[in-house]
Amino acid sequence: MCVIIYLGGSMQIKSYKKGPKNTYILTIDNDKYTIYDDVIINNNLLLKKSITKDELNMVLNNNDTLKCYYEALNYLNRKMRSKKEIYKYLKQKDYDIKMINNTIEKLEKQKYLDDNKYVNAYVSDIIRFNNYGPNKIRENLKNLGIEETLINNKLLEIKEDTWFNKCQKLAIKKEKANHKDSPKIKKEKIKQYLITNGYEIKVINSVLENMNFKFDIDALQKEYNKQKLRLSKKYTGEKLRYQIEIKLKLKGYSEEEISKIVDL
Repeated sequence: MCVIIYLGGSMQIKSYKKGPKNTYILTIDNDKYTIYDDVIINNNLLLKKSITKDELNMVLNNNDTLKCYYEALNYLNRKMRSKKEIYKYLKQKDYDIKMINNTIEKLEKQKYLDDNKYVNAYVSDIIRFNNYGPNKIRENLKNLGIEETLINNKLLEIKEDTWFNKCQKLAIKKEKANHKDSPKIKKEKIKQYLITNGYEIKVINSVLENMNFKFDIDALQKEYNKQKLRLSKKYTGEKLRYQIEIKLKLKGYSEEEISKIVDL
């Protein structure tokens, strides 16, 4: 922020020098100010040889207002933003709250800032490029300051088949990546994973019901060998067999599955 409080008096405008982008560097008395050309024109500074301290304060305030707007516009040019994101960004830049609100209002009038369009673009991108379900999307958008009504209206436009297919694809990928767990534990882990990614319980249950969680005897044998090696240091005979069975059941294996182990 460049606003400086002066008390009365008049100062000489000594020179103008082209600055970066659309600015000029003004030398007023012994001080230099970087002022946007629009501010110079709007305040008729090119026609003046002197400026009062009150006028300078007004020029600096106008300049900060325009700088606030340009910074917000530049931030928006990188990607679409919500109103809350713009507010937070400008607040971190130490702009006055009134100036920030005026900037947001101006951007909305110019259609550069539109939370409804933001929601549409955000949800469309998630559907195409991300694995998030509706609950995760809703949470993220609420954190970005989007009104819940806008969020719900957009999510209601998405067909249930879309969520089912995305959820199913994610579940199958997770199942293929997990070879060591029992079918029961694998199913529980996938369910929790899908909940974390924001899918509805009814959709998750429907997906899991349509999946075939195959029993992997090799995975069970490896787990058995690992437990036997560890527990045999402490137990032998029937006690060892009993302790191994307990550990395998805790891993989600049933008695029928455990009975298939060769040397148990």
